[in-house]
Amino acid sequence: MAHIANKIDAKDIKLQNVFFRNRYKIDVFQREYRWQREQIEALISDLCSSFLNNHKSEDVIASASSYDCYYMGPIVLCEDNNTLSIVDGQQRLTSFTLILIYLNHLQNLLDITDDEKQDLENYIFVKMGGKTTLVLNVEARNDVITQLYKSEIDVFSQTDIPIDYNFFQNGSEESLENIRNRYDDIVKFFPPEIKTKEIVPIFIEWLLTRIVLVEIKAYSLDNAYTIFETMNDRGLSLNPTEILKAYLLSNVKDENNAVEANEKWKQLINELKIQIGQDADLDFFKSWLRSKYALTRRGTFKGSENEDFEKIGVQFHAWVKTNHKALNLKTDTDFYYFILTDLEFYVNEYLNLYNWKHEPNEGKLKFNITNAFSIADSLVYPLFLAPIKKTDSKEVLEEKYLLVNDFLDVYVNIRMLCNKPITQSSIRNYFYDLIRDIRNKDEVELRVIFSKESEKLEELRTSFKDFYVDNQGYYHYLFARILYSIDEINDENVFNDLLRSRKQSSYILIQIYRSDEIENMDEEVDTTNLSNLISNFCLIRRYHFEEFSNKQMRHRLSFLQNNNYLPEMAGQNVSKWTILEFLSERNEVLNGFITHIWL
Repeated sequence: MAHIANKIDAKDIKLQNVFFRNRYKIDVFQREYRWQREQIEALISDLCSSFLNNHKSEDVIASASSYDCYYMGPIVLCEDNNTLSIVDGQQRLTSFTLILIYLNHLQNLLDITDDEKQDLENYIFVKMGGKTTLVLNVEARNDVITQLYKSEIDVFSQTDIPIDYNFFQNGSEESLENIRNRYDDIVKFFPPEIKTKEIVPIFIEWLLTRIVLVEIKAYSLDNAYTIFETMNDRGLSLNPTEILKAYLLSNVKDENNAVEANEKWKQLINELKIQIGQDADLDFFKSWLRSKYALTRRGTFKGSENEDFEKIGVQFHAWVKTNHKALNLKTDTDFYYFILTDLEFYVNEYLNLYNWKHEPNEGKLKFNITNAFSIADSLVYPLFLAPIKKTDSKEVLEEKYLLVNDFLDVYVNIRMLCNKPITQSSIRNYFYDLIRDIRNKDEVELRVIFSKESEKLEELRTSFKDFYVDNQGYYHYLFARILYSIDEINDENVFNDLLRSRKQSSYILIQIYRSDEIENMDEEVDTTNLSNLISNFCLIRRYHFEEFSNKQMRHRLSFLQNNNYLPEMAGQNVSKWTILEFLSERNEVLNGFITHIWL
């Protein structure tokens, strides 16, 4: 009989069975949670798109059992001495934990009945052997996960919880910061069409019962890591990039040209992976092909089929093979130069865009500032690449990028200020059309197109009277932009210091007056939404939070002004004003800054 240590089990497993009444150990050497915004955004987009493709307006919770399954791929576990270790898959499972926390807050806020509500705590925490821990049992994460779960987070408002950052220590800070930031991303990217009392219970049921993984379980660490290495090094099938490479090179008939093209391809793909990440090549090809070649998109009526934009997102290698003539790939020479010139040019520009977006730069292209709160990268990169051409000079390229960036800046902020969603599912059709409209346009043509689109945004903004936003995470970014404009310092590092970080000197968003305090005012005025007005928020240093929280109402404005937290109100004796006077006057002042910055 074979020894148990040599046994390997593999089976399909529902997400609920992965989490429910299980406790997983994550070894120290692979414990960090490293997902970035791009990965969580892609997961949410894929999950929600799959769900909505199945959902019909008349559906109930039981309908989820007939929806298509969504396959998440394998996780590798090791069961040894009654302990389960995750060898491969903790990035995805940690991300699902954050999604479950978000959905738990969402179902509470929507006042879903007990009959329809899921007890999601059982999928986040587990009590076994008289001890309650996280299902993904990493002690260093306990505080941040528990705070996210227990805090009364308004998932419609993305409230900036003043988390105690003193526990960011002992090498665990990368995971904890990523966990908090990815939760913010879930709040930001979760599509509004699902956030309803009727749909959320169905979505939760679908997530738990129709998300399927392949559980590969070994009974010794040696076997488990052999499986992991085989899957990641030797046993993987060709990915879409490699399939595309094989197709393109097979059409380069001259052997010397084929060798040269192959070397160029390897160099460029390697640069993408080194500078950005392991899957950067996949994102690049989707962005490039959408930006320069996609013509059609799926219709908005029920039963619509995927078209160019959607097909590129699913199988770009197959789309290229089917549409090679539309890419002007007809002769041996065409395929050769497609790699030697086109690919090289757009990879280099893609890398430039990535670096500008993620690092402060000295030029006039303030990508780092606009990227701090923006739309999905799957829309951003194609928009930037759409108008540029290989024949453009460096100056022309910069001018085109600047025009695109300025428009994106206006679009995102005016949409947010008007309480309009910027999730990928809500705006992708608009951007797919815009990408096609600006493709290969010169600077003058770009200005005309963006001017017309900005006029529509200005009309949208002026049609809204009340000035409050159901997204306080955006408020933090908005005040950072306003303070940055007041200082008039042309340094992106200064702006980045205004954003949330774990430093004790960093800024957090605070609400000046609570809703119950405003409701108790003597003035005969409708207090609905007054507490959510932008004028009722500001940024203060983290080390001042406790002192501010202990201030009585009549002393708060003096404290804020004395510590220069209301610089836009300089010269005004705000401490003499009533709450209503302060909120009204400051609202007008802030509105002026917004008009100045974006309109």
